Amino acid sequence: MRILRHLLGAAFVLLPLFLFCQGAGAAQDRALLIGISQYTELNSLRYADADVLAFSQLLTDFGGYNKSNVDLLLNQQATKNHIVEAINKVIRESEKQPIDHFVLMFAGHGVPGQINNKTTSIFLAPSDASTTANNFYSTGTEVVNETFISKAWLARQLSAINAKSILIILDSCYSGTRDFGKLFLENEGYSVESFGTEGTQKGVAVVQRNLVVAKNGIASHDGVAAANKVAYFASSREDQPSAEYDELQHGALSYSIFEYVRQAQRDAYDDERKELTVEEVYANVTKIFHEVTVEGRRLDQVNQPILMAIPDFTSIKDMGFISVQGVRKREIKAAEPGILEIDTDSEKVEISVDGIKGPSVANARLALPEGRHLIEVYLRGTSYRYSFTADIVSSQTIRKNVAMRGMLEVESFWLKDGNKTPGPPLDVYIDGEAVGQSHLRLSNLLAGAHLLEVRYQGLMKQRRVEIRPDSPLSVKYSIIREPAPEKKNDNGVGNVVF
Repeated sequence: MRILRHLLGAAFVLLPLFLFCQGAGAAQDRALLIGISQYTELNSLRYADADVLAFSQLLTDFGGYNKSNVDLLLNQQATKNHIVEAINKVIRESEKQPIDHFVLMFAGHGVPGQINNKTTSIFLAPSDASTTANNFYSTGTEVVNETFISKAWLARQLSAINAKSILIILDSCYSGTRDFGKLFLENEGYSVESFGTEGTQKGVAVVQRNLVVAKNGIASHDGVAAANKVAYFASSREDQPSAEYDELQHGALSYSIFEYVRQAQRDAYDDERKELTVEEVYANVTKIFHEVTVEGRRLDQVNQPILMAIPDFTSIKDMGFISVQGVRKREIKAAEPGILEIDTDSEKVEISVDGIKGPSVANARLALPEGRHLIEVYLRGTSYRYSFTADIVSSQTIRKNVAMRGMLEVESFWLKDGNKTPGPPLDVYIDGEAVGQSHLRLSNLLAGAHLLEVRYQGLMKQRRVEIRPDSPLSVKYSIIREPAPEKKNDNGVGNVVF
């Protein structure tokens, strides 16, 4: 689940410190896509980075976006500083030249609206978010942790982007509109009145333009110009965690979007484009949530997708979500297929072509019709998913090496009064097998999910880590000798559990 859970304990405490759009070629379409599976301190997520990578490929390889207009931050790249700079860069560029359509997608950990019954401004977790006790403090009215992305900051920055239309996709826990959406709406001069409960508008926020009374007593509307449109897709309500599923190989919202978009691609011919609107996508996302079951439960029995529309649903329903190239052939040509050879280092993987799953093979050799294809590789044993685009030419062979190994570092530190000194050796186990002591570097771990366990003086800590071939993961454990602070000395927060 895309949810944070952390408990600050006592005695020898080990704290893990690692713990859409207009037509093709529109020059002023921009996107910032952020996907985080690897966290330096928080538990890892299996599919967040792969979902965002796949969405970037839809935009650039099938959706007409220039690659130079799509900024992609994955895993260790997606630190708070990098996210802040990327958003500020979009604002600066939009001030110089207005953007036609801007897309922000975030897949990663989200935080509930309250911690220990106190309101919090904490919202989204960058890869270097920290849950150590000294990073939390209280303003008297809310809990703050400045290593996270706050609701107020993100709402304010997104409101400053000069774009005709904005599409926001948050595939994270507690991302529904009543919380973050309220702040975003207030910056734009709107407020949430209610949510639709039936039909195609179930879960759609009904918003109202605020009135501002001037000194002369005349009431007028405040906020953005009427031409600006915003569609905000959230994977869950503000009181719900989101989920990712091995059975679907995606987070729930990302899966539903991809399923509909790929079906639209298969229905359209390869010499035409299919324009998908916000209304179409949201209607089919909610339909998929209602129809797809995992372990006997419908997706919408776990969490429900939300759509916020500015200025209103009628105004944004025909707004473009994505314009995609079709993959259907008008006629079957007699031309020889092209060959795609995929080297997976002899690991047996499941391979999908344009969303159609094939058998499990190692070092596959595929005969494919000429044209562009989206290829997905899935290593079931560790739930590792990777995608790429292949341009197939008749009678020609192309080769793709898919790396299957990555690196993990484990270190320890003593932590006292905020100061770090080299720590003692910790016994390290991967998937139940002893691999040595910190400080060590494992450079040949299979990509995907692993159980990392460390032991020290009778204390054991476990967490799931995600290994990526292109993103080394460094896990740093701090060891505290003294008990955790009492609540009266905890900066107004108390022992944080979330």
